[in-house]
Amino acid sequence: MVIASDDLASKGLNQLAQAALSEDTKVLLLMGRSSENLDAVTRFPCNGYLIQDDVTEEALAQAINRIVIGEVPMPAVLANRLLERARGVTTQERPHCPKLTPRERETLVLLAEGLSNKQIARRMLISQHGVKRLVANVLSKLNCSNRTLAAAVAIKHGLLEEI
Repeated sequence: MVIASDDLASKGLNQLAQAALSEDTKVLLLMGRSSENLDAVTRFPCNGYLIQDDVTEEALAQAINRIVIGEVPMPAVLANRLLERARGVTTQERPHCPKLTPRERETLVLLAEGLSNKQIARRMLISQHGVKRLVANVLSKLNCSNRTLAAAVAIKHGLLEEI
């Protein structure tokens, strides 16, 4: 059974999951990244977790296979949250980074390397106009006013490490 965390407010969903687990049905919860969501999903009965924004056919298949063999698939962000709670430590939550397209991520890496639009266009084999559009999208999604700030935000929040 696959359940989206957006549905957790539905009446009776908790009992449905409990019943499924008692009949040895495996339950996978698709969750969001917010701290409120992380706290809510830890109280929900299930066998594993996936970040809803990161679900691909392959990721879903791997999570289901891990559940079947008795493992508990869990995103690092949730594991870290649980460890922080166990230690009694609270760290500042990393701001949610909107999902960047693969080309936007590539552009962000090249921005952080200090390349100009012309250099990025050559590397990506696209026009400078295409680069301007990609840079504008990255700046908008990261809520940054310029490319230097975008590079700083990406480095500060570990976005380049994820890429």
